[in-house]
Amino acid sequence: MDGPHVKGGPMTDGGLNDRDRALLFGDEGVTPGEAVVHFEHGLARYGGEETADVAGEPQTLQAFIYRNGGKLMLPAEAGRDFWPYGAPAEEVTLDRLKAGDWETRRDEMIAELRSGAERLVAADRARRSQVAPKLSPNGAAMTKFAAGFGHEPTPDQARAIDAVLSDLAREVPMDRLLIGDVGFGKTEVALRAAAAAALCDRQVVLAAPTTVLARQHAHTLRKRFGQNAVIEISRLLPDADRADALARVASGDAKVVVGTQAVLAEDVTFADLALVIIDEEQRFGREQKRDLRALAEGVHVLTMTATPIPRSLAAAEIGLMDVSVIATAPATRVPVETRISGFDADAIEAAIEEEIARGGQVYLVCPRIEGTGRIEAMLERRGANFSHVTAHGQIDEDTLEARMLRFMEGDVDVLLSTTIIESGLDNPRANTMIVVDADLFGLAQLHQLRGRIGRGDVAAKMVLTTEVDAGADGVDADDAPNDAVRRLEAFAEMSEIGAGFRIAREDRHMRGFGEIDGDAQSGQTSRLGIGLYRHILRDYIARA
Repeated sequence: MDGPHVKGGPMTDGGLNDRDRALLFGDEGVTPGEAVVHFEHGLARYGGEETADVAGEPQTLQAFIYRNGGKLMLPAEAGRDFWPYGAPAEEVTLDRLKAGDWETRRDEMIAELRSGAERLVAADRARRSQVAPKLSPNGAAMTKFAAGFGHEPTPDQARAIDAVLSDLAREVPMDRLLIGDVGFGKTEVALRAAAAAALCDRQVVLAAPTTVLARQHAHTLRKRFGQNAVIEISRLLPDADRADALARVASGDAKVVVGTQAVLAEDVTFADLALVIIDEEQRFGREQKRDLRALAEGVHVLTMTATPIPRSLAAAEIGLMDVSVIATAPATRVPVETRISGFDADAIEAAIEEEIARGGQVYLVCPRIEGTGRIEAMLERRGANFSHVTAHGQIDEDTLEARMLRFMEGDVDVLLSTTIIESGLDNPRANTMIVVDADLFGLAQLHQLRGRIGRGDVAAKMVLTTEVDAGADGVDADDAPNDAVRRLEAFAEMSEIGAGFRIAREDRHMRGFGEIDGDAQSGQTSRLGIGLYRHILRDYIARA
């Protein structure tokens, strides 16, 4: 690319098919009233098509409305001259027409974005220069392992499994991103990949961001690979067992290793590591993911997420990362009924007792640790007729693990917790969730939390409580016109199966697209809008 001006020009197809691109990024079309970014004139509200007399001839022009009533009408084509910004026009600050500052800011942002893309390309070239182990397991052995799933894979699951196994059979290191809504079956794809490595007598690491999620994965892996075939490395590993566990990993005797970032410790060494699986990649830092990828030269890498970070989306968009999207839900999944209400102790207790009466359990979630203390005091003061345990990050690991297991095993009715439970817990008996001060959560967090319930064929309920005024039908946005309330209302409306893709797009629109090669989730590049952002990336790769 000769310079920052990239209007028009060729674009690649990237690493996504049309369906997956639409799921992740939304419709690229523009409609009157929405925010758009014109390459030459900046952020405006699209006014639609208008017919004007030009030199005595009728001509179709596009109208763009700017700050302070500025209006521009000119020939323009969506996708060539202007692009959707990705958020409602009323929620952004429009540019001033002919103010003179848009072009300078645009070129700075394009240069920043191009620099990030160059680093992505360099990393991709380095990966492709390495030689990976070819993992082609015995067909009969893989069929036997697959039978342990006990379900027919959904069409998307089957496609993802085939793609991953095909990648593993090549000498080019796999770098595949697996995107799937909460509870849509990403773990089974990871298990098949792990089996491919283990059946070829090579090692695999499954890294999770929390000890709770690592322990959940360890239970699942042991069910499929055998009780003694899996080594768990985390803070929960007793010192008395650590030396033996690390010796088995170092010798290659242990083929399947699951753990937190503790697998990166200096005393953890691998004999023949071939595959690294990173779950909930958005919750690992950039350096942690870099170190996981560097655990062995030429290692295959599979990353999994329900809410992909900007860097991963950018790499997928320009074809530097292979992508599989699981958008078809398991047949037994039903939507979670989601509603908003004011904080009402009587209503909370009634919702808990209703769930217990049908043989279920309840998550009671607070955004902060001090909130759990307030709710616990409330329950004790009211003499609630149900059992509960509390879980948060300031509880020592042994106690926390014991409480989690008590809840998972059905010994207590209610788990009062912070967002420590947003990933990893898979308890089909828990089908009511009450979120206190829900307006303090982001969309992606709420979606992850909602994914803890409704994981079977039981109708599940989520109640979002907030301190703002609420009527019988929920929060009145006219009385509390703030972003938090709008976020809750948008989330409650998006309760259908597979809403995670819509939620991720909405969350990205609210927070900005972020840096493509950094940790920040919003940045100067977000001012370009999602449409121009994607166009610049794809144009750069086509020209590079």
